[in-house]
Amino acid sequence: MMNYLVFARWFGLVSFILSLGILFNISDARVMARNMIHSEVGYIMGGVLPVIFGSLSVLFANSLEPSWSLLITLVGGSVLLIGIFRVIFVRLWKKLLWRYVEEIPFLFSLFGLMFGVILLYIGFFSEYI
Repeated sequence: MMNYLVFARWFGLVSFILSLGILFNISDARVMARNMIHSEVGYIMGGVLPVIFGSLSVLFANSLEPSWSLLITLVGGSVLLIGIFRVIFVRLWKKLLWRYVEEIPFLFSLFGLMFGVILLYIGFFSEYI
């Protein structure tokens, strides 16, 4: 069974690795971001995957008691809401992306690294506190 620690480890590791990849290849990430706006890949990566990951988090780390599990639930709920917004309001999302396409890869990488570090800390070290 997947508990919140396993989910934090998994999602933290994925977030950290993907964010580092974007950060070390920022010029390529900007080109890919421009291309994704006009393709189905952008819809899947930006909308469908957050819905999948966010719903998994809400299902498996569903807790509102003040603990690390609450943070995982809030992160997952936020990711789920962002994915739902992107799936329902595709044109608005594409318009926002196009307006900030140069800044988005760096900001995505920065926030992904922050989320990744927090989740890795929760997943690997919180049980020792």
